[in-house]
Amino acid sequence: MTVPATPDDLWQQLLADWLPLWLGTDTIPQMVGAPLHRRGSVRGRVVGCHVGRRLRLRWTPPTLDHETEIDVALESETGGTAVRVHQDRLLGPAERQDQLLRWESRLRELTEALGAEQERLRQREAEGI
Repeated sequence: MTVPATPDDLWQQLLADWLPLWLGTDTIPQMVGAPLHRRGSVRGRVVGCHVGRRLRLRWTPPTLDHETEIDVALESETGGTAVRVHQDRLLGPAERQDQLLRWESRLRELTEALGAEQERLRQREAEGI
């Protein structure tokens, strides 16, 4: 899905705001091997990071009883940045479908929020603020 933001801006927002919210973690570190915490307990770990472009995590979703791998990649495109989320280590088609719907919903939320933010900025510029 392409969102209306630069890769650099989007990377910062993803790590600071969106991914912690979506994954239910306190923060998202950018260091390979770093744990993902939630209120003192470990929820996963960073297994790969190319700063500004790609993040790979091992994480146990709250609705599952096993660890999965999530790969989040950003790619510059005309009109914004393509966000690609791929999740591995899912057990069967039902889990895969549930997680696909979950990520599609999250990416729609992101696109709507960024679009609304851009509109607010345009209105401020038009009003000379």
